[in-house]
Amino acid sequence: MKTLTLNKNRGWRGLAEAVVKDEDGKTVNKMIFSFSNNMWYDLINHHKIVMQDEKHYYVVHFTDFIRGMLPRADQQRSVLIKDFTANIGEVNKYAKESWNNSMGDDWACLCHFIKNNNNHTQSDWNCIGVRVMPEI
Repeated sequence: MKTLTLNKNRGWRGLAEAVVKDEDGKTVNKMIFSFSNNMWYDLINHHKIVMQDEKHYYVVHFTDFIRGMLPRADQQRSVLIKDFTANIGEVNKYAKESWNNSMGDDWACLCHFIKNNNNHTQSDWNCIGVRVMPEI
């Protein structure tokens, strides 16, 4: 079964890493991203995360936590997530040019992901020192 691993380290200034591995443990998708409030709630409350490649968005539904814990929904996003791993129950794929044809909860998750422009991490405080902009 495919797995999703999440890591959020203290020094990443709000950034987190999501890694999807196949049944053989080979990495098939990897993404560095930041959490908007809505993306955080999708992750914590709905057990979904959106990932992307050049042509598609992928809504990853995860279940059956293998190890690690996600924070509670009332905790702040800055909490650390170390080696959280869960089985992937379903992955829905949407073409970038027609993602708005998605239905139900996937549509809301896709909207949250697309609107997540890292605006919540671009304060003057975060501009002190070296600024790192991840490429996905």
